[in-house]
Amino acid sequence: ELLPIGRTLNSAVLLAPGVTDNGPGGNIMVSGAMSYENLFLINGVVVNENLRGQARNTFIEDSIQETKISTSSISAEYGRFQGGVVNMVTKSGSNRFSGSFRTSFTNDAWAALTPYPGDENIDATVPTYEVTMGGPILRDRLWFFGAARLEENTDNRTTDYTAFNYTRIDDEKRYEGKLTYSINTNNNVKGAYTKR
Repeated sequence: ELLPIGRTLNSAVLLAPGVTDNGPGGNIMVSGAMSYENLFLINGVVVNENLRGQARNTFIEDSIQETKISTSSISAEYGRFQGGVVNMVTKSGSNRFSGSFRTSFTNDAWAALTPYPGDENIDATVPTYEVTMGGPILRDRLWFFGAARLEENTDNRTTDYTAFNYTRIDDEKRYEGKLTYSINTNNNVKGAYTKR
């Protein structure tokens, strides 16, 4: 949390040895394997997109508890990869109520222009809202955790050959809900729902 890096899954993954973003379009490569030969998991569920095998942005940054990057000596239970396994786990509720609220701002005008003739930026500051909440339903037995990320981004795009400018609006909403039930002191059952 204290490192000056982006709050994305890729930024955390790039801290591991043997991981680079030298793949096509800056895609993640692990241990020299092709960019589509990695396995990305969120709470144990595969979230690879089907074109380049990179992770889909279905997570909410403030709900990330830990990210584990395995580049060698990986158990055969994962399978379907040649490079590495990235396993991200989101937070769960506890016996204390806790939550967070964060607002981040972006602006198309803060980025450099492309070399295409006629490219323009839209000078509009866009907020991104993230909220998390977790706590007990039944103390020492059943806990909940919920999170949301809301963003309506506006940026300018330029077509490749005609240099025609157009505005692209991306209205993205992400939600997550998780229940944790303690069967006994050694065993928990977790159920999670994520929507983008």
